[in-house]
Amino acid sequence: MMSSTALILASVLGVSMTVIEFLHFRHVRRITFLSITHVLIFVGYCLPPFLITMLPGTPWESGPYGAANPNPWGIRLYIIDLAEALNLPGSAYVTAGLLLIGGYVVLVGSYFLLPRDRIRPLDSRSLPQGGLTACGLVLGAVAAIALFIYASQFGGLSRFIQSGLYIRRGTMEVQWGSLQVLAQVAFPAFLFLAAAAAWSKGRRRALLALAAAAVWAVVAFRLVHVGGRLEFAAVLITPVLAWSFIMQPGLRTTAILLGIAILGLFLASVDPIFFRDPIGTFSAEFTKLRYDLANSLLYILAYLGFPHINAAHALTVVPGDIPFRYFVDIPLGLAYMLPNFTGVETLPPMILSLHVKLLPWIPVDLLSFGYYSLGTIGVLITFAAFGALLAMFDGWLTESTGWLGQALRAAWLFYLPFRLLYADPYATLQSGFGLITGTLAIIALALWSAWQRDNPKGR
Repeated sequence: MMSSTALILASVLGVSMTVIEFLHFRHVRRITFLSITHVLIFVGYCLPPFLITMLPGTPWESGPYGAANPNPWGIRLYIIDLAEALNLPGSAYVTAGLLLIGGYVVLVGSYFLLPRDRIRPLDSRSLPQGGLTACGLVLGAVAAIALFIYASQFGGLSRFIQSGLYIRRGTMEVQWGSLQVLAQVAFPAFLFLAAAAAWSKGRRRALLALAAAAVWAVVAFRLVHVGGRLEFAAVLITPVLAWSFIMQPGLRTTAILLGIAILGLFLASVDPIFFRDPIGTFSAEFTKLRYDLANSLLYILAYLGFPHINAAHALTVVPGDIPFRYFVDIPLGLAYMLPNFTGVETLPPMILSLHVKLLPWIPVDLLSFGYYSLGTIGVLITFAAFGALLAMFDGWLTESTGWLGQALRAAWLFYLPFRLLYADPYATLQSGFGLITGTLAIIALALWSAWQRDNPKGR
């Protein structure tokens, strides 16, 4: 049962974030990693108490898909069924609200205390074109080979595309799943080759553009197979969003951002089947969004509202059902990313495995991860580290120059702040493998370029 105290705490945090974001935006005049984090905290933690309190018994409590697409918790907006099924005491929600406020204070403190002026913004225009092209071609080739080998087990393109939904739901077993993860490097490869083509001229530009188009095909095939809402949005929106970032503010930029917002709303509200057959289902999904906009918006907000319940639930199962993890899941997530050639799993279970036994289909959010790790202290440590990461990426990417730098910024905006909702280390590494690999390549090229600039005699 949701208490009035929990609603008050959510309101206080929401108002506080609004004030801090307003003052911060007036100072930087940029959409920062902290900006997106504020939005996600509001959607994931502040708004759900009001949805759970106000929607039951109204026509708005039913989801847009109904019984045709059920989830384990029922056919209504699933956070309502989830809250009623768990029936957590009001004190759990109050304690979770207090923990969240404490975590947010630590997050903001570490964000603003980190000396971002010592972090040199990325100048993507100074990266060596030859190295950038080589990285793009190598990563693109690796992705194409990996996806080809992985797809060969399905016996046809149609089965390859249609099976993705069952794989994501865990109802279908496949071989060589690590190759599908490896194929994520196709997207940074496309960005590298597109940037190299834009900086080139004549025949070289045409060849690089063809290479970028070929790598984009790899990206597209992988997306329609196993991509979800967030990854689809990141891949489709990142190049255009980067372009809007480097344009001067004006009517054209506003139109681009409005188009991006509409596309993002569409991708967030569609049935998961859309991603397996986007051409065949586009018309029906667009009509649904057009004529049922309010219901689609409510569905998105409820879909992302699980962290509030998640956090309260974690307080009731730690350290009883799930002992303190002491942050072992960070190295454990790395270990699970390594290929297993024996076919026998010898590693201890990770927190995601333990969590979904209690809450099927529900991801591990950041507050729950911190509490699973070390209780209240774990929450404070986790949020402090997260705030420092946000500050580091704002210092390095928000003021970066060139289209590639802003494309990297846009891609990380779709990834890093969303760790608030999807914080399990293994899931984080798996979903971000391509972006992390591409970013490490950019860092290596930037360091090499800086070394050559500072040591001209060593060339």
